[in-house]
Amino acid sequence: MSGTVKWPRFLLVTIPLSLVMLVLYGAWTSTPIVKALAVGYPARPPEEVPPLLPFLAVVSIAQLVGFCYLYLRVYPRRSLANAVWWGIWGGFLMVLPDGQFFVGTPNESWGNLLMGWADGMVTATLTVALFQLIYRPADEGRAPPRIDVPRFLIWAAIGATLIFVLDIAFHALAAPKLFTDYPAHDFPQRPAEETQALMPWLFMVYLVQLTLFCFVYLRIYSVRSMATALRFAVWLAFWVFIPNCQFFVGLDKYSWNMLAIQLPEAIVITVLLIAFFETTYRPKAGATVAAAAE
Repeated sequence: MSGTVKWPRFLLVTIPLSLVMLVLYGAWTSTPIVKALAVGYPARPPEEVPPLLPFLAVVSIAQLVGFCYLYLRVYPRRSLANAVWWGIWGGFLMVLPDGQFFVGTPNESWGNLLMGWADGMVTATLTVALFQLIYRPADEGRAPPRIDVPRFLIWAAIGATLIFVLDIAFHALAAPKLFTDYPAHDFPQRPAEETQALMPWLFMVYLVQLTLFCFVYLRIYSVRSMATALRFAVWLAFWVFIPNCQFFVGLDKYSWNMLAIQLPEAIVITVLLIAFFETTYRPKAGATVAAAAE
């Protein structure tokens, strides 16, 4: 990845900004309208939540700081318009895992899911817009790498489909045999018939999320190789894993054992996806054109 980040100033801006946004987010989610949408949700008992709040704060601040960092990498041409656009579609990418948890969580309503998506996208957009105004990153002037759109869509979709099949097989067949108490015996889950009916929705979520991961990979790296792809996949895995940490705090019976298993799983998924995409798409190194969104 190219580009310069003034790290002391970057962190001095993003960490307090992220903390303020999380306070505002917490205040909003405590309002009656949000609570009404979450009726029936299997929330962790209130007495168990306070000890986990420092953990939640750390992972959520890391998520928003990382979101601002990705903005600098995805958009070498910086402006308030690009910051807002990244906040919208990048923010959607950030909250897409809510759609996966929706499938498995009993009494999770469509209203609660859509409100969660809206909350996250607004938070992401405000964060990166304020970051652009306060940090004022220099415009690097270079165009983002060229993307061969038809080939990109074909290979990203194939890769996403393969990962979807592998991940479902892992959770349904391999994980219960490989790990003790995974998932926890009392972990709340949707009835099987409801889950089966939502499988097309789950596939669509995977398809959009993993295709966008491949897109971000192309936008960040102008010179690509398998080594670059694997490095990207490993740190991207933490982006995949952070929503699990956030759900862990709020979802009843979500155990540390389950959370620990999901980190290596996230790494394996992202490594397989990006390695497959790098091998099949074979993007041209260094080719750049101005993106339509710029």
